[in-house]
This record gives sequence, structure tokens and C-alpha cells, in this order.
Amino acid sequence: MDPRASIAGLIKFAGGIKAVRILYRTQQFWNALRSVPDPDQLADAQRFLSPAQMTIFRQMQANEQAHSLRLFRRLREQGETHIDLLAAALLHDIGKSRFPLRLWERVVIVLAESLFPEQVEIWGKSAPRGWRRPFVIARQHPAWGAEMAAKAGASPLVVSLIQRHQAPIPPQPKTLEDQLLHRLQLADNES
Repeated sequence: MDPRASIAGLIKFAGGIKAVRILYRTQQFWNALRSVPDPDQLADAQRFLSPAQMTIFRQMQANEQAHSLRLFRRLREQGETHIDLLAAALLHDIGKSRFPLRLWERVVIVLAESLFPEQVEIWGKSAPRGWRRPFVIARQHPAWGAEMAAKAGASPLVVSLIQRHQAPIPPQPKTLEDQLLHRLQLADNES
């Protein structure tokens, strides 16, 4: 077998995966744009969040609230009952409310993360201004959200799950926190 053919096949396969991922993220993006929080789901969320936590939840843009409510509902439909996991599902993106994203910034994030994720990681370490603003929000919102949740009285586990919701975890999570984080991430990637 010609090694060059194997490499070419692998590159073609990887490119196909990247194209599928871009298509998925684009569909997710357009669905999110039209999303608004469902009043019944908001009432359900209020049973899991304190008034202070509900206040910071309401600071998110409507489509981000709807995303968090879908994630919350998905976890509950999967039989999840851990209170901290469900609260983290509702609050995981609250850090984005510090610097709400504009439509074009969302598009740029989706495309850039799919095409050159390593560079996005570098750009995300700046201050949230100028052309790097969307990348900074995408990368730093977990830390901002964790801080906001802690100030709103969230448990240390909820705060940690929010802080780590984009962090890589070991393939075989051993601690309860890592197991909950794994379930949060799986559901978030599907929402």
C-alpha cells in the first residue's frame, strides 16, 4: 500500500469531519438565533435556582437562556437528578452576559473555532475589545460565569462545573465532579 495514498485518505477524511462539524455548528447557530425561552421551562428553572441565581440567568441574551433551558431539559429527560449538575446546566453560559455577543461575532467564532482552533485559543487570552473580542468571550466566559455564580450563592460544585465546562477531561472520569462535567459537556454539545 502506498503511504501517500493513506495520508491523502486521512486528510480527506479529516476534512470531511471538519466540514460536517462546520455544518453542524452552522445549523446550531441558526437554530439558536430564533430561540426564545419557553415560559413553562423558565418556571421549571426557577425551582432549581435561587432568586439571585435566577437574576443572573435572566441577564443572558434570550437565545442563550433558551440554549441553557434546552440543556437543562435534555439532562432531565436523560434521568439526571443531581441538583448541582442541573443548576450548572442552567448557568454554564452566564459569563457571556458580561459582554453580549453580536450576530457577526457568533459567526466569526463558529467559523474560526472550526478552521483554526489553536489560534482562537491564543486570541482568547486578550482583553475583550477590538477584533479579538468574540474570541475572548468564547474562551473566558467560563471563568466569568463561575465568579458570577459564586457571588449569587451557587454551591462550590456548581461553580467548578461552570468554570470547567469547556475544559478537557480525562476519557475515564473518576471523580463525581468529572463524571458530572462529562455529562454536562455531552449534553451541551448536543444542545
